[in-house]
Amino acid sequence: MTAPLYGRYDARTGRSTQVTVDAETGLPVITKSQQVRPIVESAKRIASNFSGPNPQGVTHVARIPLVVWQRLMQTGVAKDEKALSKWLNERDNRVFRTDDGRKL
Repeated sequence: MTAPLYGRYDARTGRSTQVTVDAETGLPVITKSQQVRPIVESAKRIASNFSGPNPQGVTHVARIPLVVWQRLMQTGVAKDEKALSKWLNERDNRVFRTDDGRKL
């Protein structure tokens, strides 16, 4: 693997971006990553204090890391309420839930 053409890390958000060159095609590859542990821990704290919808009837159901949200936008899941609810109900994604975890 060659040295990155570009690399950036934001300590405040825990996000990093790196641009490398694919060895087979010679095309640039953009890789984005994020430390999700702080977001997951925050979601757990919020979920432990969940008491139902607020007085306006709004329920905060998830804290989703930005890099995950970007992927959901690219795949169309974030734009489809049913698909997003299904994604949030999946076992691997429940770590982002901030409510009592009932099926949406």
